[in-house]
Amino acid sequence: MQRSRARSWLAALMALACCACAQLPGAQSDAVDDYMKAEMAKRHIPGAALIVIRHGQIVKVQGYGVATVEHAVPVIPDTVFELASVTKQFTAAAIMLLVEENKVGLDDPVSRYLADTPDTWRGITVRHLLTHTAGLPGLEKGFGTLSALWRANYTTAQLFASAKRDTLSFAPGERWQYSDVGYFLLGMIVEKASGERYREFLGSRFFQPLGMTNTTVLNQWAIVKNLASGYTLSKGELIRIRRISQVELPSHFGVFSTVGDLAKWEFALAAGKVLKQSSLEQMWTAVRLNDGTSYPYGFGWGVDEIRGHRLISHTGITGTQYARYPDDGLTVIVLTNLGAFVGSTEVNSWGLTSGVAGRYIPNLLVSMLAEQPIPDPQLLEQAKSLLTAIAAGEDPPSMTPGLRKVITPENRKLLAQRMNNLISFTFIACENVDGRVLEWFGAPVSRLCYYKLRTPDETRYYTFSLTADGRVANFRSSLE
Repeated sequence: MQRSRARSWLAALMALACCACAQLPGAQSDAVDDYMKAEMAKRHIPGAALIVIRHGQIVKVQGYGVATVEHAVPVIPDTVFELASVTKQFTAAAIMLLVEENKVGLDDPVSRYLADTPDTWRGITVRHLLTHTAGLPGLEKGFGTLSALWRANYTTAQLFASAKRDTLSFAPGERWQYSDVGYFLLGMIVEKASGERYREFLGSRFFQPLGMTNTTVLNQWAIVKNLASGYTLSKGELIRIRRISQVELPSHFGVFSTVGDLAKWEFALAAGKVLKQSSLEQMWTAVRLNDGTSYPYGFGWGVDEIRGHRLISHTGITGTQYARYPDDGLTVIVLTNLGAFVGSTEVNSWGLTSGVAGRYIPNLLVSMLAEQPIPDPQLLEQAKSLLTAIAAGEDPPSMTPGLRKVITPENRKLLAQRMNNLISFTFIACENVDGRVLEWFGAPVSRLCYYKLRTPDETRYYTFSLTADGRVANFRSSLE
């Protein structure tokens, strides 16, 4: 019954999506439009806005589907979306601007800016907060004393008091763990060092000078023109996501914007109007951990490489993604209104940026590789066995120690869901990468192997990074 309702709803949605596209001036259907519409239908995404910037020029801007399901309001380029964690780049940029003004030091202890910090924070620096290496709790355990009871309003004092009671997961710099608490504390540091409220600082230093007139910081009392409603999925049914709490200092999630305003931000970053190039290079460099290995995250941005193409990106739990391919001169931003709750595995609104980018960058997508004869049947069995073992909570010896350290319970939960519904897992191709300097978690990579995993709901493309002795240094998947 639920699947039938979902199919009926999707048919209506796609009809609206087509209407929305037709209403945009100069809208013209192309391969990107076809891809976006098909993926939105598969993933139950009500609405999305897309902008593509190539070599400093906007080459595509488009709205798809509906911003508000209840009133069938179409998405337009000026539709405002909640960015969620895409906000973190703005918080990181604020910190770096204060660093340039000698008001903050990256290696200063946080206690220099925050009063009454616990002794356990003694070794935590501003740099640790920026790179998620402070040891502060992850999404499910952060602000632990406030999680048991939902509130309509959260003050900075309440969140700070709760953060101080959280237990550290590891010593600063020892590992990487994504933490909203850290970026909340960075907001406090912005306010302390600048003497301005966080929202006022972003407005006066970034949004207003750059003409980002549709960009604001969370205010649940404000009437925001063209604001998209937020949705999620529950047992296959579309429901409202109910992100309605007012947070006094939302530096970890609270910016609202449009694809057009984010294009202005992108142009300003590229032109050096936001920060010096040296500051941006620091933000876009992978963090080094205490043991000398690196993790693919900088300051408010993930830093990665996809099939030889450098990628700087970030996602937001509300279904948003901002992706830069700097060596290819391409930026793709997709904002949707289908989000998820922390720990949920039902929603998948992310990765649309890579699918779009693959329509502009040749050989970026695994799905477009020509299939090869498998050089060694054991490669396929090794890859499948590794996924099965990780899903079952095991750490097979075919993993490198670095990969073993970064596998999370959430990774295992999601992988178990896929493997339990597996239809097929097949080999596509391998390529040697000895000529490229490529490593994952301290292990040099000599070969990449690609696979296709099918379940009843999706087809995923996996990339396995192998060391010279055949161990798995990393694996990742994408919907293309």
